[in-house]
Amino acid sequence: MARRAPSQTVLDPDQYDLLDVPEPTAVMLTYSGRVVDLANPDFSRFQIEDIARPLAYQCRFVGNTRAFYSVAQHSVLASRLVPEDFAFEALMHDSEEALTGDWPTPWKVRVGRTLIEQAIDPLKRALAKRFGFPHPPSPWVKIADRRALATELRDLCAPHRLNWQSLPPPDDVPITPLSPEDAMAEFLARYRDLVR
Repeated sequence: MARRAPSQTVLDPDQYDLLDVPEPTAVMLTYSGRVVDLANPDFSRFQIEDIARPLAYQCRFVGNTRAFYSVAQHSVLASRLVPEDFAFEALMHDSEEALTGDWPTPWKVRVGRTLIEQAIDPLKRALAKRFGFPHPPSPWVKIADRRALATELRDLCAPHRLNWQSLPPPDDVPITPLSPEDAMAEFLARYRDLVR
């Protein structure tokens, strides 16, 4: 779908009147009021807060944790579990979840990873271009993501009998869950530290 010219009532070029869009379900409204066309995403004028805020306010495991634990905090943890050269990529590895939500692994398997990846790929590519991280992710980031998962299962989830033997060992440092506001602040601080 080609992006139409902005409405006369909307002055910011990153925003447009949803009434001017033939299919309103093809766009997402962000924290700052920007609109993302899901068929043709353009993040060129987006700021990191449009990623950090939604990641900080959504809980991993669809909220099935003993305490609130955000995708933003997960991303910071992953960025600390890789060699420094991969830290920024690891921090941003779930950035598209600011627009898609966090898909739990069992749903990815049930719906089909390939189908989900194809639907999300335009967002991921546009975000990688805007914020300057590689896509697809490096093997280091995939390992860190799984190590973070192992740590989260140990520290945040109810005792369970699921077989997670394929996961790498968890981090030695226990997780201390943060509030959404603190997780957002930690994510933004880590981002600014890594982009210097």
